[in-house]
Amino acid sequence: MHPLRRSSVVRPSWLWFLLLDGGIVVLSRLVFSDAAYRRAAELSRGALPPRRALRALLGATAVIHVTEAVAAGRMARRAGLPATGWRLQTFVVGFPSLLALRRRAAEASASA
Repeated sequence: MHPLRRSSVVRPSWLWFLLLDGGIVVLSRLVFSDAAYRRAAELSRGALPPRRALRALLGATAVIHVTEAVAAGRMARRAGLPATGWRLQTFVVGFPSLLALRRRAAEASASA
């Protein structure tokens, strides 16, 4: 974590972005690219879930990230932190941003 400032949005480790967003990119490729799905199915020897299941998983991921982003915006606003920045970051990376926001909000309330 970077040093905290009262008005900052604290960025989680880049590893979270790579891991979580990388997974979303791969999932999106499997859903939207016939060639990528066929190749992954070959490599996994048929162990890949059906595309219908992958589409549902991608949709659920989107719903979860939107819900987390809305919650982050509300939590940040209540703590006097920049709601837009926290909302955007949480939409992109998800729960690691929420965890950082909880810590940041606790620090902000303790120093108030």
